[in-house]
Amino acid sequence: MGSEMCIRDRHRGEGTYFSCYVPTKLDLRNIGNLVSGDLLIDDSRMISRPQQKKIYAMIGDIADYTGHHVEFLKSYLKSEYIAVYGGEWFSLGYVDMTTARKFIEFILHVCFEWEVPLSEKTVDLAREINNYLFLCLKYRKCAICGCKADIHHHENLVGMGMDRAKHNHEDSRYIALCRAHHNECHNIGHKTFENKYKITAIKLNSKVIKELGI
Repeated sequence: MGSEMCIRDRHRGEGTYFSCYVPTKLDLRNIGNLVSGDLLIDDSRMISRPQQKKIYAMIGDIADYTGHHVEFLKSYLKSEYIAVYGGEWFSLGYVDMTTARKFIEFILHVCFEWEVPLSEKTVDLAREINNYLFLCLKYRKCAICGCKADIHHHENLVGMGMDRAKHNHEDSRYIALCRAHHNECHNIGHKTFENKYKITAIKLNSKVIKELGI
């Protein structure tokens, strides 16, 4: 307990503390010689049905846009994913949940990069995916409907009597919205808008703000 408190005192940032059982006796007198090592945490959870729905919805939209068959795209996207992240060939019917999540985020990025028009159903599913809101900002796609969009400032509204040159953009939250949904957000209010679409604007650091041209 004392050593755990000591570790917590030294590391106050975000992270995960854990303890583990090693099924053998260790000679702790020589522990100082162990200067490095690898820790592999195996995700024993299998891909969920919602994850499968997201994958097949996005691949279906890519197939409609490119004219390629779904089975071909599944193999192609898995090959590209493995080329980027490494690992072994996997089945969408039997893969761990972590790999499935990363594969979903990879396919979503492909959709934005290839400018694939996402169906209304896919957009609804995509809102739950990590990086979705950022990619909408980067590619100027409405986070609600996927149409062409502008960046909307939440909270500290810019353009409502404020001087853009003097505004600290890191104080705002951002979301990409088309004109129709931008107007709706102003008409019904941010909180009501977020509750209606189950979505929340995000904060950006100065580096990303500059990269996005805000």
